[in-house]
Amino acid sequence: MLRQHFRAVDGTLRILDLICIGVAFVLSLWCNHLFFASLPGSPAHLALQYYTTQHLLFVTSALLTWVGLSRYLGIYRSHRAEPLSLVLRLHLKTQLVWILATGFLLFAIKHYDTFNRALIALFFGYSSLLLTGRLLMMFAFLHGLRRRGYNVRRVAIVGDAAHAQSFAKFIEQKPEMGYEVAEIKEIQAKDAAMAGANPELEDIFILAPALESVVLKMLKRGKRVHILPGMFDVRLFRPELDDFAGVPVLSIGGNGLSAPQVAFKRLVDVLGATSLLVLLCPVLGVVALAIKLTSTGQVLFKQERLGQGARRFRLYKFRTMVANAEEILKEDPGLYKRYVENNFKLPRGEDQRITGLGRFLRSTSLDELPQLFNVLKGDMSLVGPRPIVPSEITQYGDFAELFLSVKPGLTGNWQVNGRSDISDYAHRATMDLEYIRDQSFGKDISILLKTIPAVMRGKGAH
Repeated sequence: MLRQHFRAVDGTLRILDLICIGVAFVLSLWCNHLFFASLPGSPAHLALQYYTTQHLLFVTSALLTWVGLSRYLGIYRSHRAEPLSLVLRLHLKTQLVWILATGFLLFAIKHYDTFNRALIALFFGYSSLLLTGRLLMMFAFLHGLRRRGYNVRRVAIVGDAAHAQSFAKFIEQKPEMGYEVAEIKEIQAKDAAMAGANPELEDIFILAPALESVVLKMLKRGKRVHILPGMFDVRLFRPELDDFAGVPVLSIGGNGLSAPQVAFKRLVDVLGATSLLVLLCPVLGVVALAIKLTSTGQVLFKQERLGQGARRFRLYKFRTMVANAEEILKEDPGLYKRYVENNFKLPRGEDQRITGLGRFLRSTSLDELPQLFNVLKGDMSLVGPRPIVPSEITQYGDFAELFLSVKPGLTGNWQVNGRSDISDYAHRATMDLEYIRDQSFGKDISILLKTIPAVMRGKGAH
């Protein structure tokens, strides 16, 4: 059975739409040329072979505008359970906003001698035709695949027997949606947890029949009803109100980077770490020499940390403490107790193991530079959650598995928002989980740009 790789499909659809816009622009130029070239005294700038930087600037702006608007309006999310009318309405709305935004950009360029009204009308017309055609053909193609048993998602239904069977029958009557009911569980928390542990299942539907009768009774009385998904903080999982074959559902979770995005992030990590190592090579040499001359012991401090998938790796830092710092901490029960109570870091000014040079390296974050080698090795990323020691993972409780689903980062939410000045470990954990929820290339760029002033201020670096 062909499994759905939605994010790969998502990327393919984006590329197809960008190709549609590019083809529309070429067609509009060609048709514009055919019309005006037949007229006597046709201006030279209307010739098909005449391209200017304004043409390139305009089509590039149009493509980037489509990328931004389509992402903001969410037209590439999974529409497998939504009717064509709803999907088409959203797509046409996006097209309309895109035409208005692109038209504004054209007005801002102010090269009216290059763009005539016919060219612009043809471009928007062809773009709308091709984009809508792509949507309709892909919608029909995917529905056909699912009816034949391909591109299917295996799901579990948790609820009382009668409602679960009814909902399962409802799903089976709509094979074009591409859902296969693999498990039906009685409505118990442990059963829901067991269903969620099955790696072959991709979606869990939880029914609340007791709530249904209460809500219906209130609605019949003319009341406005607000349904809460629970008392846990769903903000960490980016909830969305979806339409499932006409039935409103609250969908939570399922966020993350696609395979192409992961590959692109890895490429950026390698290029970025390599460039920084080459650029900062003299600084690394001076710091290493200073450590060697001012204290005994190794230049690099190596400590076991947890990486993606709970894989353990050796994190590199410039040594900022005396050589036997780990032994001193573990041999002093009182010191170790304060270390644990202060979220695995001694309070500012109380750690006598730090050398004089070490304090300077920490305040300037120069001690973190060797982690660029961890990035090159693939243990870490330039941006991600904090790399924690194995004993800290218990602080994440039930969220540990989610935390370990991504690579730790050289910088991240915690590093640019106060670092060690954030004493509440729960707050630190929440910041890590918020990064995982919001992870994207744009988010990484934002954090990298914030890292520079954060390092300059030295806030929380101790």
